[in-house]
Amino acid sequence: MLIYGKNALFEALKAHTKIKEIFLRDGVTILNNVNIDKIKVTVLKKNDFELKFPDKNQGVVADIDFKTYDFYDVVEELKDEKCVAVLDHIQDPHNYGAIIRAGHCFGVKFFIVAKDNQCKITPTVFKTSAGSLIYSKVVEVVNIAKTLDEIKKMDFYVYAADVHTERYISSVSSDGKKAVVIGSEGNGIRPNVLKRADIIFKIPMVSNIDSLNASQSAAIAFYELCGKWHG
Repeated sequence: MLIYGKNALFEALKAHTKIKEIFLRDGVTILNNVNIDKIKVTVLKKNDFELKFPDKNQGVVADIDFKTYDFYDVVEELKDEKCVAVLDHIQDPHNYGAIIRAGHCFGVKFFIVAKDNQCKITPTVFKTSAGSLIYSKVVEVVNIAKTLDEIKKMDFYVYAADVHTERYISSVSSDGKKAVVIGSEGNGIRPNVLKRADIIFKIPMVSNIDSLNASQSAAIAFYELCGKWHG
């Protein structure tokens, strides 16, 4: 996977992520205290670099080894988690990256997503995550609803955000292990997924519109349900 910019490269190096190759625009340097001696570095002339990498990148692009996981590859790790995120068909890469960033800030490491009809991990997702994607595990599953059934067998309570309920998030208990479901930008949480929820909540708002976007809702949910109980 390609990541763009110096900050993204620094996060990858700090996390000891395997970096297959670094591409630099001619004239661009990396800080002296960063050790890239054992990494292949390719310097390209400005025109060649910009033709190959047209997106904003500060003249630095790295090809890193990033993998997603199968549910049964990480099931033993999941048993030890206090809070995991379940994303029901997020389509926008900026929302996806921002959700991962918010989750990382509030102690969420695992993000369970659908293999199909879900935004894939892209350089935009990575950039929007502010590098937190490196510290996260994306778990791809065939069926979100059936995966929630499996998660519930592991003593997780399923929490779902939905604007049509009467229960506010502030009244939700902090006890137990939580799987927090965030719905897609346009359609929210699908009915077959929503009916798996043990607790359905909404975020109180004083507004003329009826909802936040997916990443804003996720940030509030992760703080209330996962993050603030750590302090």
